[in-house]
Amino acid sequence: MAVEEAPLTRSELRDELDRILRHYATKADLAALETRLTAAMASQTRWLAGLVLAAAAAAAGVVIAVDRLAG
Repeated sequence: MAVEEAPLTRSELRDELDRILRHYATKADLAALETRLTAAMASQTRWLAGLVLAAAAAAAGVVIAVDRLAG
């Protein structure tokens, strides 16, 4: 015994399409994500540059201290 379903109305089709499309990102969503990622990468780059400069300063300090103690 087969169950027959009535065809969907235009309104039901629109509702179903709206429900499906809610799962997809819009261009505005993607632009906002790009902005957040760019800001996060810039922040990480600044942090890493600071860390490298601090490491270089510490290494220079060690070299100077060893030179003064040995020389």
